[in-house]
Amino acid sequence: MKRWKNWTRRLTLLLAVVVLAVGAALPAAADMGPKPSVEVVFQGLEGQRFYATLLGNVTQYGPWSAKEEYLDWRGDPEAWDAFVRYPEPEGWYFLGNYADCTETGRFVWSYYPPETFYILVWLPEEDRYLCSTQPVSRYAFDSRFTVTAAGEGLTVRSSYDYAGEVLGLLVRAALTIALETAAAWLLFGLRRRDQLALILKVNLVTQLALNILLNLCSYFSGPLLTVLVYGLLELLVFFTEGLVYARRLRWAENQKPHPWLYALGANAVSFAAGWELAHWLPGVF
Repeated sequence: MKRWKNWTRRLTLLLAVVVLAVGAALPAAADMGPKPSVEVVFQGLEGQRFYATLLGNVTQYGPWSAKEEYLDWRGDPEAWDAFVRYPEPEGWYFLGNYADCTETGRFVWSYYPPETFYILVWLPEEDRYLCSTQPVSRYAFDSRFTVTAAGEGLTVRSSYDYAGEVLGLLVRAALTIALETAAAWLLFGLRRRDQLALILKVNLVTQLALNILLNLCSYFSGPLLTVLVYGLLELLVFFTEGLVYARRLRWAENQKPHPWLYALGANAVSFAAGWELAHWLPGVF
């Protein structure tokens, strides 16, 4: 048992090192790949016409600038003028990105949103402003907030679907373990209790570690890094499982040992099934 615990600690550490190394080694390229985003969902403003923006604490962030002049593509010029004349708190600036949120009830800043910001709403029919009581910061690659209009201000809370992410992680890990166990039973004749117990233990460690690290990559760094890391981690999982099976998986006397072939076949089956299920259950895979 102690040797097993030591092995699991080493594997988890190795997987973490691989993710960090890949992230550090990715080349920097100008404006390449997905960008962080901020999504704000409003409550308490139903039935009212309103515009929303974010006030940043820098005068320039990506393509957005507090010094830009109005251009037609930006939207309603009245809303632009309203946000320009708003008396921002000292050190905070209107960066030029805003939207009419009347129909959708939400505001999405999907390209270089400021890292720290106030959420500001303008109600044109009353020429009145609502502003968050405190500045808030992005907390993930795709940060989501729920904002409630309260009097003359806005209360803000993060609304990332952590429960859904955890559920998806557990479902992915469980399906992978089930598929690889089924492959052992049906394709390789590995049906003894000790064989299945080892396969279950190995997959519990590798699949939970794999999915946790992929979720962390997606949460903090977005889909591009997650896709790049996924292939490397799958290779690491294959070699780790193959090594463990070659050393510890006991085959029946009438069976020719194929630990590496089983590791390859089981991972290929689970990968192909996951790829197909991703089209049917995109929220899980």
